[in-house]
Amino acid sequence: MTSPKNKKPVSTWLDYDFFKEEQKAIKSQTVILRTAGCYWRKCTMCGYWQESGDVTQADILAQLEHSLRNSPDIEFILKIFTSGSFLDEREISSGTRKEIVKMVEKRKEIKKLIIETRPEFISEKKLNDLKVVEHLEIAIGLETANDFIRSNYINKSFSFDDYRTAVKIVNDYGATVKTYLLLKPPFVSEKKAIEDVIKSADFVSDYSSTISLNLCNVQKYTYLENLWKRRYYRPPWLWSAVDAIKEIKKRDVVVMSDPVGAGHKRGPHNCGSCDFVVKEAIKEFNITQDLGVLERLEAMDCECKEVWHAVIKFDDFLFGSNRG
Repeated sequence: MTSPKNKKPVSTWLDYDFFKEEQKAIKSQTVILRTAGCYWRKCTMCGYWQESGDVTQADILAQLEHSLRNSPDIEFILKIFTSGSFLDEREISSGTRKEIVKMVEKRKEIKKLIIETRPEFISEKKLNDLKVVEHLEIAIGLETANDFIRSNYINKSFSFDDYRTAVKIVNDYGATVKTYLLLKPPFVSEKKAIEDVIKSADFVSDYSSTISLNLCNVQKYTYLENLWKRRYYRPPWLWSAVDAIKEIKKRDVVVMSDPVGAGHKRGPHNCGSCDFVVKEAIKEFNITQDLGVLERLEAMDCECKEVWHAVIKFDDFLFGSNRG
């Protein structure tokens, strides 16, 4: 017998997102569906597989129906995530995807649908299951354009060429791509992490409508947590995120960053005193795309900014120490 919890999503919430197609902020609803979960489950920093369960396709439809009961009654963006891949048949079947599209189609307020998937599951046939959606965006967790870092430090198991092949299919289909880049994977110093996401943004900006800068956080039961507990890893500074976002935004692309866990030891953080202000500035930038929001932080008088500058300046000397 199916557990009652499988009839409800892992989580769902309302917020605002920047709607690039109309250059404005509108409501958004995020739904995290409980599915069989990501088949890979080997990424060094990812613990989202823990949200998986033994669910049926009927359960998945019930979860979404439950979530949509609380949808906005005005135009909004719907984001359906699975902590895995929406296009993986082991998680969501073709028939279920088509039923989801029917549910979306009935709600005329939905202006855009965003789903996540690994690149190997992207095909024209699967995208055709979603063809009635006016604005479709496919989010891909590339993390970095550097194959060495992605393979050896993140253990993602696909190449940049795999990503480019998938993106071409999406773009040829007429949908847009959101590319996730990871700020500070394990074994990468603070300065090198900033340089890597900026360089990666150069590589992916021609392919992407949106770049989402994911700030690495320490999730339970992961390889990264083991490093963190042994003081071999510190999550990125929020100042690093601000620096990277400002530089990436110079490209013709929407830049988003959800600072999950900001201000906590396991999440991106500064000194504690300025964390909330910086986090809120990043969140405001997300829905306005106004660099002035972040540039105003330059006048912020917090001693930890000088510490961060020192970390960057003496990067080669400091990296490898186990200071948290």
